[in-house]
Amino acid sequence: MEINLNRGMPGLPQVPAQLPMLLLLLGGGAIGFGLLLIWNEWLLRWLVAGVFLLLGAILVLTGLRAKRMLG
Repeated sequence: MEINLNRGMPGLPQVPAQLPMLLLLLGGGAIGFGLLLIWNEWLLRWLVAGVFLLLGAILVLTGLRAKRMLG
């Protein structure tokens, strides 16, 4: 099946013109970040710790807000 990206398929939205460049930039950034993590193992440790700290803070704030709502 051949899809004309300029007109799109009937019933489907058009593909934005900036999408290929955006995907290339995001893919290149992900590759660069992966290479950075390979050479700096400590960076991965700090990133994982930061994610858990952020999730924990969100859970604590949600719990405090729920406690305040219940009285």
